[in-house]
Formats: sequence, structure tokens, C-alpha cells
Amino acid sequence: MYHRKNVQLLLTTLLSLLLVASLWLSPAAAVQSKITRQDLYRAAQKTINYYHDTYKDSEFRGILDWPALGLFAFGEDVSGSKWTAGGKNGAYWREEEVRQGIRLTKIKNTDYQRTIIGVCAAGKDPYNFGGINLVETVKNTMQPNGHFADSIEDRKTGQPVGNDLINAHCFGVIALHCAGVPIPNRDKCLEWLVDKQLPDGGFTWDVKHFDNPEDYQLVDGDVDMTAAALMAMAILGADESNPAVSRALAFLKKEQLDNGGFSSWGTENPESCAWVIQALTLLGQDPMGEAWTKPSGGNPVSALLRFQLKNGGFTHLLDEDDMLPVYDNGMSTEQALYGMADAYNQKAAYDMLHEKYRPLAEQHLSGSAGSEAE
Repeated sequence: MYHRKNVQLLLTTLLSLLLVASLWLSPAAAVQSKITRQDLYRAAQKTINYYHDTYKDSEFRGILDWPALGLFAFGEDVSGSKWTAGGKNGAYWREEEVRQGIRLTKIKNTDYQRTIIGVCAAGKDPYNFGGINLVETVKNTMQPNGHFADSIEDRKTGQPVGNDLINAHCFGVIALHCAGVPIPNRDKCLEWLVDKQLPDGGFTWDVKHFDNPEDYQLVDGDVDMTAAALMAMAILGADESNPAVSRALAFLKKEQLDNGGFSSWGTENPESCAWVIQALTLLGQDPMGEAWTKPSGGNPVSALLRFQLKNGGFTHLLDEDDMLPVYDNGMSTEQALYGMADAYNQKAAYDMLHEKYRPLAEQHLSGSAGSEAE
């Protein structure tokens, strides 16, 4: 009898311990990422090899602007010998384009902003690229209300013009940050952006103008532009304690799919995952961490990798029947690479560029600038 009671007591104790252990372990297991950072690194190397193999025969023409960002963040020197063929590389070809005004029109501020990011990622001088001071050009588009103008200049007046594009505002902040430059009129710059937040916490690419205030309730935020706004807010010094940031994060949480991914314009895609990854990383959050990992083990990073092809490129869409990648897409691939870089490094590529170019920016601010970033 005594032995039986001891056995029963022992079994009861063991069951209790197992129950406590299961309660302790289950939540962690439920939110564990289905991929590791090593998996992510291997996937990124496939994409890097894809770029090298694809662009080598054309002397790497087209590596700038956006592909260079992800390559830089993974330690690749796109102006170095590995990424140079016939004495030419992506930076050479992009500078030739800039001289000719190709993919660089004063109608679009975003053309100049994008070019700054690519030039910095290639280790070149954004203050003198193709004979243009890209940094000062974008800085000078800052308007008194704190908004980076939609266009570099009006054809009639020659002055920056346009107060409608939220994407031009966000990437004005991002581009100058990459160049190591303090954002001018920071408080008004942040105030302008926060004022454009929608009732659902999200953002769209342009400013809405309604006579009836209730019409704003009918506008849905977009995942990509909400992520871009979060990037800009983070660079401008706002964190999760800022109500606008917390509302935008709540919007992304609500929009996150059960597999951990995101959709934009009604379509699940890798680009939206990459933008969210960038925003979270700039805010110091881990896109592979518990907070952004679903019970399925899916998160923005694992969802992004579902779109990778065998050749290392990425597709924008999955086959509806088998949910398999269809064909490679240039925009999907470039955005996926810099998304993977941020997630792997646990540091934003934009912050990496800021640290690299801050000394050059300080030289220019003091009037003692050198000719090129080191």
C-alpha cells in the first residue's frame, strides 16, 4: 500500500511537472520561426550569385540603383573587381545615365532620392555624381511646411513644387539619411507625415483631399506605404512610444497574414514583406522574432522566401493552384535582397550607409569636403 501511494505520488508529481513544462514551452514553440538566420543567409547567397551571373555579360549595367543596396548590405563592393567587367561596372553605367538625364527627371524627386541611395551603396560621391550634387538638390526641395516636394523644380518657376506625394516625402528622409545628412526642419518634417496618417493607422502613397471628413474613414491604408512611413518616422527619431508609430505598427499587425506575410493591392507578395522587414529593423524590432512570428512559425522573412526561385531570383506572384513561384521579377528580387539583408544583419542597410557617409556629410557641413567617400 505504501509503495503504491509512493508510485501514485511520483506519477502525480511528474504529470504536474510535465504540465508546467508544457505551459512554459508551448508559447515559445508556437512562435518559433520556421527558418533560421543560416537559412536566410544561404537564400541570400543564391540571390547574390543570381545577380552576378545575370549582369556580368552586360558589364553589370543596371546594378544601380536598388540591387546595389542589398549587395552592399551583404558586404559586396559593387564598384570592386568582382562586380567589374571590361573596366566597367554598375556605378560607371549609372553615372553615364545621370549625365544624360536618363532615369533622372526633375519632375520626380524620387528619381534623385533613389539615385542617392544607389550611389551611396556603390561607395561613390552623392555630392558629385555625373556632375550633379544629388544631396543638395534633394535638401533644397524641403518646403517651409516640412515636406519634401514632389518635383525638383517647376518648369516655369524653377522652384520645388508639389505637396501631394507621401512617398517622395518618405524617401527624401531615407535618401538624406543614407548620405549621412541630418534631416532639415526635422520637427516639421515629422509633423507633416504624421498629419497624413489615416484613421486605420495606415498610410497611402498620396495625400487625400476630401470636403467631407467622413470620407477619410473610407480610405484603407497600404502595407508598403505604411512601412515606408514607419521608416521615415524611425529616422526622424520617433519610436514605439510615439502614438503615430504605435498606430502604424498596429495596422501592420492587423494586416499580417496567417503565414506571416503581407499583401498589397489585394495580392500577397515578397515586396510588402521586404518593406515591413525594413521598417521593423529601423525601429529595432526583429522581423523573425516572437512578436512577428505566427503560430505556424511563419513571419515576414519566411513568407518572403516562399517567392524565391531555384536560380536565386524572386517572383512577384505564386501559382494559384500549387502556390509555387512562377517567373523572376526584377523589382521583387531587388527588394527581397535588401529585405533579407536587414533581417540577417538585424540592422538596417539605411543605417549602415548613414554610418559610412556621416563623416563625408560632416566635411560638407564644415566646408572641408573631400572628393569621395572612403
